[in-house]
Amino acid sequence: MARARKLFPIYGSALANNMLKAVERERVVANFVARYIDEYDRHGILGGPARDRELAETIGREVVLAMLLEVPKGLPRFFGKTQRGKFTDSEKQAMDAFFQECIAALGRAWNWKPEDRRRFHQDFTLYSEFGARQTAQENAPKREKAPIEEPPFIGRVALLLDPSMLDQARRATRKFYGEVERLAQSLLRETLRPGR
Repeated sequence: MARARKLFPIYGSALANNMLKAVERERVVANFVARYIDEYDRHGILGGPARDRELAETIGREVVLAMLLEVPKGLPRFFGKTQRGKFTDSEKQAMDAFFQECIAALGRAWNWKPEDRRRFHQDFTLYSEFGARQTAQENAPKREKAPIEEPPFIGRVALLLDPSMLDQARRATRKFYGEVERLAQSLLRETLRPGR
């Protein structure tokens, strides 16, 4: 149970800070946009410093939403478990508190106003509902499996990136989404690594 106590609240803030650092300082979004421009020769999507900054901030917000979706998938490993249903009440509370602190730290870092908080929670609900459908689909019997739905991240980022060439923007964003998932899991492991 000592590990559950260590999970809250400091590591939630640390994870949020690590996510923001990866997006902003490590230029995750800027590198993605630059790769896209080079690969598809789409220099026309650049619109000057103000447009580029707005694009990076907006896509960065989507990246953080996608990374947050990975947190509940990775937290059970901290306890050496795989299924949330087998957790004690105190472990569930520790995970919920950790996650709430992570979101609160994002709000503090981004200096959210009430409307910003409402919009973020609304968008996170959209991402979470996708995650729930994805999990249900993965657990469904083979004969009941429906076509795989794309995460909201792909359509939203592709539309922001290059609406006039949406198919190629979606292809690039699909690949980027895999990178974002791996980055989120890596940041979570780094934040919760044993022996801290």
